[in-house]
Amino acid sequence: MHPSSSRKRVRVGALWDPHPYQLRLPRPERSSVVYGASDQNQTNLISNLPDCLLSSILSVLPIRDAIRTSVLSSRWRDLWKLNPLHFDDSSIAFDHIASPLSPFQTQVKTFEALNSIASVHPGPIHNFRISRLREPAFHCEIDTLMQTLTRKGIRDLSLSFGHRDQLRYRLPSSFLQCQTLRKALLSDCFFLPSPVVNSCFPNLRDLTLEFVFLWDHLLQCLLESCKQLEVLQLINCSGLQYVRLNCAKLQKFTIHERNHGGYVNEEVHAKEVVIEDAPELRSLRFGESTVNHTRISVKHVHKLEVLGFFSMNASMRIGNTFFKSYNQREMSVNRSMDLPTVKKLAILVIGPFNCSLFSDVLRCFPCLETLYIKGSIGQDQHIGFWEQQAPFGFCEHHLKSVTMIQFCGRGAEVEFVKFFVEHGQVLQRITLICEDELTADRVTTLRCELCLENRASMHLEVEILHKYDFIPDSCEWASLFYTSF
Repeated sequence: MHPSSSRKRVRVGALWDPHPYQLRLPRPERSSVVYGASDQNQTNLISNLPDCLLSSILSVLPIRDAIRTSVLSSRWRDLWKLNPLHFDDSSIAFDHIASPLSPFQTQVKTFEALNSIASVHPGPIHNFRISRLREPAFHCEIDTLMQTLTRKGIRDLSLSFGHRDQLRYRLPSSFLQCQTLRKALLSDCFFLPSPVVNSCFPNLRDLTLEFVFLWDHLLQCLLESCKQLEVLQLINCSGLQYVRLNCAKLQKFTIHERNHGGYVNEEVHAKEVVIEDAPELRSLRFGESTVNHTRISVKHVHKLEVLGFFSMNASMRIGNTFFKSYNQREMSVNRSMDLPTVKKLAILVIGPFNCSLFSDVLRCFPCLETLYIKGSIGQDQHIGFWEQQAPFGFCEHHLKSVTMIQFCGRGAEVEFVKFFVEHGQVLQRITLICEDELTADRVTTLRCELCLENRASMHLEVEILHKYDFIPDSCEWASLFYTSF
């Protein structure tokens, strides 16, 4: 280092001179803002932001982290309370390394935590989800919690207890009159046998009932009270016999029974489902088991976009297009009354298969974009049928995706897929889920049989998978299957 007395001045803008002298610029003055300082001394920069911005920041944090910010300073102590509460008990974790908690102790601490949060938070409470309290011993305490949620304007509520064979949670009558509730998922609950008041859930738009015991009159009273209902899902709901739906604003309806332990509980199947008046209906989804056991009738299908499972062998009536009674041998198809609004169709193949009837069914969906098929399409005697079929309107202009589940690779099935390969001008993907074990040679053979070199769409991709390699979550109809993969 040269002594300071020997330093030379350097002219600003001069060319760089490789001289050992150093150019030292003056150090900038220290900022008056000190991060992490206490409130009594100096304020940090982020704490100077207005409450609305800080509240927006906390709103994207998990509730656990948002509450933790209250220990930073008095400035942050109550900021997390300014946001509407969005709470999920699955986000609660306990530190019990020294002495592990029993399942019951974990539930006790979970309830204490969620009850404390709901009581301390001044509201409103927009979302609240309970899924970890599985002991009937908590039912009385949950009644008090439900009163708190109702008082603080709950909008989205999910109650899932997972009791199954134990005592289900009884919904308090006061909860039925909640004015602010917009969306509800009620699992393993039951309603009181007293008549439902006319004012129950007046603003409810989305209702899912799962493992709930219902009866026809109760469901009818609920639907008559829920004037704003747009989405209704009935999943493994026992006790129903004849379901009648008259919902002016209903857009999506789903009813299905999941398979448990390799058998179907006959008590969860309604004998008949009739959708009498639902002019806004856009999505109609039936479980595979429901189609096999329930008579289905839908009158208004003018705006229907999603339909499945549809079965030619089930007792089903869809508008004026399809009709099959319980004792009728084959389905009647009125091709003059097609369904041009349907974009997604899931077909369930049950029992004997009629290629001609199946062809007539497909022609009733001229604007179809997505086609799912579960079951075997035809037998060896149907070989050559699809080569003789004239092109379908949806195949040339609309169809983008075809998925076949339980594909066996028979000649008739290969010809069916080959038909779409050669005529699907906008087709993007064909997925074949095979039952039999696949080898590299078998896959190569199938791809050769499909004549992919003659595909009408250059963007077409064909995927051939074994059923154990198939990810059910990738299929939107997987939840309606009778058996899982």
